[in-house]
Amino acid sequence: MQSKRTIAIFGASGFLGSSIVLALNQSNYRLKLFSRNKEKIKFWTVNPNIQIFNLNLDDLTQIKKDLKNTDAVINLLGILHQSKKDSFDKIHHLWPSYLAKILKDMGIKRLIHISALGAGAKTSSLYLRSKALGETALLKQKDLNLTVLKPSIIFGPKDSFINMFRMLVKWLPIIVLISPQSKFQPIYIEDVSKVIIKCLWDKKTYGKVYELGGPQVYSLKEIIRLIIKSEKIQRFIIPLNKPLSFMFAFSMEMLPIKILTRDNWRSMQTDNIVSPQYKAPYQYSLQRLERYLENKKSRAPMRAKYNFYRSKSGR
Repeated sequence: MQSKRTIAIFGASGFLGSSIVLALNQSNYRLKLFSRNKEKIKFWTVNPNIQIFNLNLDDLTQIKKDLKNTDAVINLLGILHQSKKDSFDKIHHLWPSYLAKILKDMGIKRLIHISALGAGAKTSSLYLRSKALGETALLKQKDLNLTVLKPSIIFGPKDSFINMFRMLVKWLPIIVLISPQSKFQPIYIEDVSKVIIKCLWDKKTYGKVYELGGPQVYSLKEIIRLIIKSEKIQRFIIPLNKPLSFMFAFSMEMLPIKILTRDNWRSMQTDNIVSPQYKAPYQYSLQRLERYLENKKSRAPMRAKYNFYRSKSGR
């Protein structure tokens, strides 16, 4: 009988990580979950096929030890806002470079790396530039069986984009909208997870870069209108031009809680649309954003799906 393969997931406690762990757990795999916030995923400790590790990016020696006997790695680490502790360069560029060296030393060949649609060296966004640098660092590693996936904005329970605007729409009678004509191609969370899993052992994807998007392109203003419609309320939208959008983003950046920054605004100057030449070779559900928003049940928090394991453990 063939032994179970072991997959390590970095960023396992995040929005996308939670979906991938849930999907892979239904297959015959052992999982190693790495997170800088273990509390979010501690309920998985009841599963004998899952190990949880604290992720300290400053302790590469420990990471190497924890990766022993691993067959494949999925790197999901990413941040939307910089801090004194975590910069875009550290998380999106330097960490993939260090990870590549670790995998080479460990003899681990397979890596799936999640970047971002729109990442490029010439963009004015530090976020997108750092993502591009991370891709480049990995693609230079000839010893890796690497697949890079670049999704547009991902929607689903607990996403940080659609849910943020849903909250604003619920509480604010007037929505001040920066870059209203920015283009996005939203993709459903479970579709992204399915593509990742299909890529895992598909040799045709080695050395390839794929862009992931849903079936429909929307402007930001159209997305906000869909959210307003789904909530069955009336709201007034004030679209800002480019100079006013930048000034508004700057003012929001001064708030204690980072909701919007100037670099977020810069990222929005690059349309988030899939290029046909980089389209993923797999079919998935292609759920439209409007259908998801209209279906109240689909918005239930993903954590509810974990109740099976809690009930099994008596928690």
